[in-house]
Amino acid sequence: MSISKLSSVKPVIVTPAMLVSSTVPENDHPVWLNATTYAVGQLVIYEHGIYESVAASNTGNNPATATDKWRSRGPVNRWKLFDKSISSQTKQAGSMSYRIKVGKSVNYVGVLNVTGASSIRVRVWHPTYGYIYDKTASLRRLPLSAGWWSFYFSERRVATQALFSNLNAIPGTEILIDIEGAADLAVGVLLVGVRRDFTLGVKQGARVGFDDYSKKGRNEYGDLDVIEGAFSSRAGFSMLLRASEVDAFKAYAVECRATACLWIGSERFESTTIYGFIKNFEVLLNYYDYADSELELESLT
Repeated sequence: MSISKLSSVKPVIVTPAMLVSSTVPENDHPVWLNATTYAVGQLVIYEHGIYESVAASNTGNNPATATDKWRSRGPVNRWKLFDKSISSQTKQAGSMSYRIKVGKSVNYVGVLNVTGASSIRVRVWHPTYGYIYDKTASLRRLPLSAGWWSFYFSERRVATQALFSNLNAIPGTEILIDIEGAADLAVGVLLVGVRRDFTLGVKQGARVGFDDYSKKGRNEYGDLDVIEGAFSSRAGFSMLLRASEVDAFKAYAVECRATACLWIGSERFESTTIYGFIKNFEVLLNYYDYADSELELESLT
């Protein structure tokens, strides 16, 4: 892995007021009505979330506050790519688009855990100057190894993310994200925010891996039973920090300690892109002009 700066993006929370439009409908279930009586097990939509009735003759109980009458089932399909999970995906066959007006300056868009996509296009529209940013990422299927046999016959790997920087989306602009794909098109995370670069460089020898939460055990006959569960990716970086940025980076790490952020160790490897939390951060002040540091990250499931 070549030396590269560590980048981080603290996402802006996208609110309903920021979402100008989307081609993904919000019709998963009927909208909750105050005067309607609901039976046990009925599903409704309330403020972009799905709720299940857990009480009989359930009438006039607000799903968001009457927790003894309703159980939250998570966001509707349109809003799943904005929730605090990377595994839950917004799904729509063929294509989907989002138009967002953030209201503040941002310079980065990340689209993660993508399935069945062929291309992702991001544009920034200004009411006076028109489109001031327009970039398309192709998610082509590539062979796992070089050679003519692999090119024609081997399994192919598809990129699962697309990262867009230098947007210059100032207040008043709108960000348009258009995603094209196949019948199984799905997106786990769509985030916008401000990219910050740190360190003199991520050293060679970065560590990547994952933690598996599947349950594995043997039954009384010795057969192995496996119940597939979620997993979280992890990465560890050794870095050189300038002496002048030690305090600033520590303050940023403290600020992000309970907020899922996007971390990019190297744009060459998807495995070094982590959307999650800092697990451990340590600085060794061993030189006058710079310091060695270690950063461990753990992704959302």
